[in-house]
Amino acid sequence: MAPPTNFEVQIDDVKQVGSHKKGTMMASNVVADLVVVLRTLPTVEAVEALGQKIIEGVKALDPNEVMTMLPTDAGCEISSSDASVKIIVTTIPANLKKLDPDMHLPQKMMQASLAAIRHARWSEENASHSSIKVLIRILKFLRSRFVGLEPLNPWIIDLLAHGAIMQNPSRQPLAINVAFKRCLALLSAGLFLPRSVGIVDPCEGGHVRVHTSLTLEQQDQVAYTAQTLLRVLSHGGFKKILGFEGDASIATEMSVWEGVVVTPSEKAYEPPPPQEDKPEGSDRAEGEADEMETQEETS
Repeated sequence: MAPPTNFEVQIDDVKQVGSHKKGTMMASNVVADLVVVLRTLPTVEAVEALGQKIIEGVKALDPNEVMTMLPTDAGCEISSSDASVKIIVTTIPANLKKLDPDMHLPQKMMQASLAAIRHARWSEENASHSSIKVLIRILKFLRSRFVGLEPLNPWIIDLLAHGAIMQNPSRQPLAINVAFKRCLALLSAGLFLPRSVGIVDPCEGGHVRVHTSLTLEQQDQVAYTAQTLLRVLSHGGFKKILGFEGDASIATEMSVWEGVVVTPSEKAYEPPPPQEDKPEGSDRAEGEADEMETQEETS
């Protein structure tokens, strides 16, 4: 993309990413994501200049359009009366080592933006089947409905849905209902628990497992929530799981299905007790006291 003349921000590339690119956008979150890769180092001022330039370009086509720009940690979000676009700014990989945390956008944000481009490319090549996209939207809905599944980020959901549908002996896509139950069964069995094989990130080197981005408490939370939902599903409670009936209390409260009582699973992870801060010099004093006791015993 060629930048306008007299424009200090040099654009290397623009990529569409996220749910809009993958065809998995939810009606509750109608926001398109664009990653803008700069040749220059992305300062806050450069991001604001880029946002203003986009607004000027749109208004040149439609002077009556009312648009707003809201700065974010990763770039900016431009909104009109009926649409929103999240502009995610990053730079070319060669520039990442030149970043100054006091002047430029956070390095972690820009690395995540480059990863989003890789994710979109992988999904286009491997997860374009309609069944995968439908299952991704179902899992996203469950994530918004049940607090226990909130730790699952969009990339984890994409890989989980792809694996549940495509990774089977026949290598043929499974039916949605079978794959949906398989997702809950995998999570219930501890797919994302410590020491589990999990799912290796196909876009990262070094065999990185995607669930390592979750805390131990979140890994446990996903597992015991999925266990409860799987038992409810096995006794015919799919309407309450999918939101056609009732609320999300089936994941946290006891329910009865044709005489069968389903009790929610309890958490297994207990965080270690906080270590008390000892006063400075207390270790030395304890050591001297122990030494004195030893001398008294030997004397």
